[in-house]
Amino acid sequence: MLITKDMLVIIEYTVRLEDGVFVKGDKGPVSLNFVVGYGQVLPGLEKRLLGLSEGDEAEFMIPAREAFGEYDRTQVRTKTFDEFPEGRSLQAGRWAVATSRPTMTQYSYFIKEKTETSITLDYNHPLAGKDLYYRVKIVHVRPALPEELQFLRPCEHSDPEESTDALQPS
Repeated sequence: MLITKDMLVIIEYTVRLEDGVFVKGDKGPVSLNFVVGYGQVLPGLEKRLLGLSEGDEAEFMIPAREAFGEYDRTQVRTKTFDEFPEGRSLQAGRWAVATSRPTMTQYSYFIKEKTETSITLDYNHPLAGKDLYYRVKIVHVRPALPEELQFLRPCEHSDPEESTDALQPS
């Protein structure tokens, strides 16, 4: 059975960076299950799995632009402690999580540098600018059940140029 839209897929995989450092699966493959076509996994990963079948194995690279984006230097900002008093308690070289009070949305940032008067924050995703190297085994493929599809919705910020037709293997 081929991987296409509305199929429940179970994979075992590892993912590493170009230098060999593992992002997932350093102690062996990890398992992931998802329904194709609903933005539950990286679009670049889903696209590369289309048309594969149960038992297939594949190795591929997802370039940074298709994974977590290119590293964006404009997302690095230096703030004085007058602008950002909370920065006084943060440590350079660590990640922090902030919550927007009006929306309760959480986002993370990396503290790149801290001086006596300011702090430099990096809002890029930790994997921004990094190509991802996958090794995947397709463990199981079946049509998703109606009750599994009931609450799934395609990602609202998907590319309007792409249609669900793009989720069929070529």
